Amino acid sequence: MVIIEERMDKSDLMENYLNYNLCGKFISAGNWNHMKRKFILYQVAFMLEGEMYITEEDRQYIIRPGDILFFRSGLTHYGHKKSTSPVSFYWVMYETNIESYLNFPTFAHIEDTLLINQLFKQLLHFSSYSIDETNAALILLLNELKRTLNRTYSKHRSVVDSICRWIDINLQKDINVSAVAQNFNFNKDYISKIVKREKGMGIKEYILSQRINRAKQLLLNTHLSVKQITKECGFFDYTQFLKMFKRYEGITPTEYRNILYSTPINADLDNN
Repeated sequence: MVIIEERMDKSDLMENYLNYNLCGKFISAGNWNHMKRKFILYQVAFMLEGEMYITEEDRQYIIRPGDILFFRSGLTHYGHKKSTSPVSFYWVMYETNIESYLNFPTFAHIEDTLLINQLFKQLLHFSSYSIDETNAALILLLNELKRTLNRTYSKHRSVVDSICRWIDINLQKDINVSAVAQNFNFNKDYISKIVKREKGMGIKEYILSQRINRAKQLLLNTHLSVKQITKECGFFDYTQFLKMFKRYEGITPTEYRNILYSTPINADLDNN
């Protein structure tokens, strides 16, 4: 007689759960600063009016109407600047171990806010009903947020591609994050976030890296002086260009050019 013993990890025995905790609508007439605290739960804030200045750990955010902020469990957040104008936002707190309800981006912007607004109102209405009804309303809200953000991210990719093409074309000009935001009629923080999400770096860093890449091409393929290349790449301070180039490449522009010119091409063929 053979006895087969099956062993199960404790995690296999744990059921998925999503539990509503609390929700509300915050309203301030102005001169308000978000208190410092650390939640043991997750929280979603959906901005309706005004501006809220929030720092979570070491990241600062400016939250404006249509913006969503997801507060992570166990992280400290606080207002780093007082909101002087009227502020209002919906918020909900919940606990869960379901991966799809944990992996929301910290910050996102929603253009079509009508349905999300209605679902927050519905959640507030059901919060005085049974826990099952309230949890059902919470699930509807979180699922719609997932769908909305997925559609938004798909749109973001084409927007980011357009932004990067515009930057590449205008590298020689005095461009910065504000200039990009103004050209595309977007919030400065918003486009910085979506570019970083798609490219792994913010707009400022992307502009700088592309300027260094262009400088490398000009050093290799032209006889322009380093000072001429500085201007061609949109640097208006020669010393700053030298500093940034060395930061990226570990050597000066002149050293980079000399190394390339002194490197033999098809060395194996030359030795035959």
